[in-house]
Amino acid sequence: MPVTVYLPSELRPFAAGADALTIVQPVQTIAELVIALERRAPRLVAELEDSMFNFVVNDELLPYGVPQYPVRDGDRVEIVPAMSRKL
Repeated sequence: MPVTVYLPSELRPFAAGADALTIVQPVQTIAELVIALERRAPRLVAELEDSMFNFVVNDELLPYGVPQYPVRDGDRVEIVPAMSRKL
């Protein structure tokens, strides 16, 4: 079962306008998922590296710098803009 990655509107132009990408090759971590995304949409990954985005895996928010977080077949992954908060 593939992993589906949902993209926010500001990243869609870097993925040929797609609102989601389906990754069919096996991935076990966020790092492997990013590599698979780079194969599908290299400009998307370049934009991820230049901007502040977080991953949400099955409704659990992760900071971008968690490359070893596990990803399993059938997971729903969302890429969301990081939000800063002034106190």
